[in-house]
Amino acid sequence: MQRITVLVTRPIQNKIFTEEQLKKLGELGVLSLYDRDDFADRKHVLDFVKDSNVIITSWQTPMLDNEILDLCPELLGVIHGAGSVKDVIGDDVIQRELRVTASANEISRGVAETTLGIAIAACKGFFWLPQESRDGLWRENFCKVTDFYGLKIGVIGAGYAGRHFIKLLKSFCVEILVYDPYVPAEQIIFLGAEKLELDALMSQCDVISVHAPSIPETDNMINRNNLKLLKEGAVLINTSRGSLINEEDLIAECKKRNITAVLDVTAPEPPAQDSELRKLPNIHLLQHTAGVTNNGSKRIGRHVCEEAQRLLSGEKMKCELDLSRLSTMA
Repeated sequence: MQRITVLVTRPIQNKIFTEEQLKKLGELGVLSLYDRDDFADRKHVLDFVKDSNVIITSWQTPMLDNEILDLCPELLGVIHGAGSVKDVIGDDVIQRELRVTASANEISRGVAETTLGIAIAACKGFFWLPQESRDGLWRENFCKVTDFYGLKIGVIGAGYAGRHFIKLLKSFCVEILVYDPYVPAEQIIFLGAEKLELDALMSQCDVISVHAPSIPETDNMINRNNLKLLKEGAVLINTSRGSLINEEDLIAECKKRNITAVLDVTAPEPPAQDSELRKLPNIHLLQHTAGVTNNGSKRIGRHVCEEAQRLLSGEKMKCELDLSRLSTMA
């Protein structure tokens, strides 16, 4: 039978797998579960991974370099039970043309669902109405409440999370506008949206949600030059990475304007205790909860089991990665 190696620390194993999921993996081959809480002992890691046919990785797993790969001459592929593979997959894996999949698609479902909730809550005033009620007010600012109807919703980045969000948005009577320089306009149209340049999207939309990957090209892509284009009352949501928004520019704009920013991510995380991100009434921090959290992490374990079954059956894995595009991935 094929050897399935779970090169994942015990705490993270407990986070992403149920006992039933581990049992399913054991039915597919000889299952080896890493037995330590860290990877400090390199010799132990090398001895453990030797002769693997499938390696399952996750957060904290060390880079799969040639020293590891040379010990696994019959390795069929890598199943990454997390989002980005960049801390685990490098040139050594790419040069060997190994098959790799990741759970980013599953994690992105949770991100998209959370983003939809944020968007509706922000439009309906859920972030500020409770405080007004505590302050003794009642419907004095009701004119600021907006139904999730007839709005222009901007989606920055049409990767996994962006596409899931677009799919959810199609249940509502809203216009969906997308900025993504890597996705052709005809694909955007197929998704049910319209492609725009970034400045046009920023100036036209009532709600803007950031889903782009964190790569050099997207660093500080949201900054004073396009923040000033936002409409009065616009909502800006970031559930991607904090590096995509210049936070000093955002703070300055939120001080001047009637706009709302809902940030699930910041740079750094957490922000400094004295950061104005924590203090301004129109900036709301959600502490990086948009992806899989607590019980939702078991989505990953289910996905790993499904992909392992496909790989060992000789099928194409559902979320198999094109590693030639690694530089543009999250």
